[in-house]
Amino acid sequence: MRNTKLQKVSEIVSEKVSAKISDKLSEKVSAKISEKLSDKLSEKNNAIRKILPFATIFVVTMLITIAFFSNLYLAYNSRDYAQKPLTLSRAIIPDLSGYNEQTGEKNNSEQARVVGNSVYIPTSGADVILSGINANTKALKIELQQTTPATPATFVTGTLEIEDFGIAPKAFTLTDSFQMSTGKHNTKVLRFESHGTAYKAKLHFNQTGAPFTLKAVTANPPFALHINFAMWAILFVASSLIFLVYKKKWYLLNYDRHNLAQNIIFWAACAILMGFSLYLCFIVYRGHGIRVPFPSDLYDRVNGNPYTEQLKAWKSNSLALLQQPPKELVESANPFSWGERMDLGSKGLSIPWDVVLHNNHYYCYFGIVPFLLTYLPFNLLFPHAVPSAILVVTVFAVAIIPSMFALLKEVVEFFAIRANYCLFLLSAVAFPFGCLIFYLQSSASLYYMPLLSAILFGVLFVYASLKAVRLNATHPRAQYALFALAGVSLALQCGSRPNACIPVVAFIAPLFIALLFDAKRSIVNRVAAALSFLVPAIAGVAGILTYNYLRFKSFFNFGNEEQLTNFDLRFNSKSFDPTKIRDIILNYFLKPFNISENFPYISIPWANNQGYGNSFYTHMIFGLMMIPLFWWLFMMRRKFMQKIEYIMTVTGLVASFLLLYVNYCLGGNLYRYYCDLIIIFILIAIMSMLHRSAPCIKDDFVNCDKDNAKDCDIAGESSLRLYIPAVLCATLTIVIVGLLVFSNHTEPSADIQNVNPDLFLKWSDLFTIGR
Repeated sequence: MRNTKLQKVSEIVSEKVSAKISDKLSEKVSAKISEKLSDKLSEKNNAIRKILPFATIFVVTMLITIAFFSNLYLAYNSRDYAQKPLTLSRAIIPDLSGYNEQTGEKNNSEQARVVGNSVYIPTSGADVILSGINANTKALKIELQQTTPATPATFVTGTLEIEDFGIAPKAFTLTDSFQMSTGKHNTKVLRFESHGTAYKAKLHFNQTGAPFTLKAVTANPPFALHINFAMWAILFVASSLIFLVYKKKWYLLNYDRHNLAQNIIFWAACAILMGFSLYLCFIVYRGHGIRVPFPSDLYDRVNGNPYTEQLKAWKSNSLALLQQPPKELVESANPFSWGERMDLGSKGLSIPWDVVLHNNHYYCYFGIVPFLLTYLPFNLLFPHAVPSAILVVTVFAVAIIPSMFALLKEVVEFFAIRANYCLFLLSAVAFPFGCLIFYLQSSASLYYMPLLSAILFGVLFVYASLKAVRLNATHPRAQYALFALAGVSLALQCGSRPNACIPVVAFIAPLFIALLFDAKRSIVNRVAAALSFLVPAIAGVAGILTYNYLRFKSFFNFGNEEQLTNFDLRFNSKSFDPTKIRDIILNYFLKPFNISENFPYISIPWANNQGYGNSFYTHMIFGLMMIPLFWWLFMMRRKFMQKIEYIMTVTGLVASFLLLYVNYCLGGNLYRYYCDLIIIFILIAIMSMLHRSAPCIKDDFVNCDKDNAKDCDIAGESSLRLYIPAVLCATLTIVIVGLLVFSNHTEPSADIQNVNPDLFLKWSDLFTIGR
């Protein structure tokens, strides 16, 4: 009995113990399982939180793309409209021949004509009226064809008008305009929405570079929804970057020159811009080629220009160009009169343009440095060729871009600007755009070779000067090499465009003067620094002045006043004239772009004409205020600057404004005349922007904790308010000048729509709203 009771007790105890153990084990297991599940759920929630903003951006940008960058409007309910090919053999072609204003006689220009079921369109353009539609319409599709398949594609523009129930009879109203080519982009769907029944369509074709054929016209063509996926990608990437900058508080991130990741991204951006410059040369303007046959009788101010003629002369041991002025020009009352030369030209005399006429010889007055650096070495490598204009300007543009990046980096370090990194990076990208480098490169003619050369060596001069002064304490030997580079750069800039030296010298002069009187430097150091700069600078300038003397028997005669150009430059007055100051403000600062409904949406207008009692050069120009970076000049404040920085800024700006007035008096109304000083304007504007948009908090506030979260938020909001307009100005500068590359140029041969119409239209499709 006793054993039985003990056995029962032990069983009861064991059961209770095992129950407790199992309960504890189950509790621990369930706790671990629930903990793991909660961890997994939190991980999933965190992953969703990270992905959700980008998914939202993806959807929103998709909706924006479908709404604005697709043919949704035309494709919507398009099946309700019956497709109808129009008969071109019945087309009506009005006579567009004009009349001679002097004789009153009709100009017998070539007219469009019907050829079978197509219409031949001459280079002068035409109107083509198509009738017999008699249906409700929403769109019209036109198709073009080259008259000769082997010829290059031609850029074609025009308008479409409609006559329908709403405005009939005998009245047309504009429905759409178009840009297309006779190459790959030879079809175009245009808006042709009728109010009631459509009766007639009127196609107007503007003047073109070559004749072509209107092959087919179809009312209400079949539609498929087309979405601009490239624009979708651009919007998604841009929106994601904006979100990351705000979310990660990158707008509070300081630039650190020792940060490897920051430097890699910085120079990667530089490489991308250099790639874009090469893209312009070898893809966009590939039709121009990289070399031109030499010798050649071609003379077009693009490839066959005074530099080419100068090379011919040098090979014949002559400083003067080989072509001799006609006797009639030399003996005329005023050979520098444009009217006199036009009269002689009408009599069959060949007179070159933009050369110097001195002592019965022609001379090239353009800066000698681009000739020495490009034409001579290229011709040594290829004896029967010279470089094309696009190759020469590309060489300088590709060199300018890294020089500008290095200069901006040096400016931030030299003046201890506490720059925001993202804005600093964006400013570096905007710097070449703000100085119009890509637009000047795409202009690709004789006039822009010395201009880009002057910009390159002006940038190198400022960069080398600042870095030489800064390295005195850490690398005393390197400073002398940099001073020598500054001297060489200044001499080369003088040999490109002498006027362009004035703003950069005025900007750097206070720094050099301060160096000479710096008591912290030894006398030997100061003398060595001065000699390192002055010896190459004086030697280079002396060589240029000697070249002037050998040609014109005067050291300081650059041939400016003896140019055979639009007017007699000897009568230009450089005295004070308030009317000229008014016109400078209107044309050089306030002149707006022309706005168009078609890509690239902006174009450069002609300046307001003013003669001042003499023929005054008037050409394309837009105001500097159209470059948003320029606006930051008005945001400069003395309290943000060091003393030497303030003095350099004032002297640089004063010299730039004075040079602007002189260039206007000597040259006239043309945007390239303010490019001599645009480096200083844009550089100082960027310095002002970086000062005013600097992060408002200490570096350790970037990682805010509970103790300083409030201060961090206040400072962050303050910085953000200044950050947004700065980012907008830099971004708009990139966009505006980028569009200018595809706009009009002083030389029509540089217009991309004429050089490479299919590529132009490809870019147009990317940025076209609607369709």
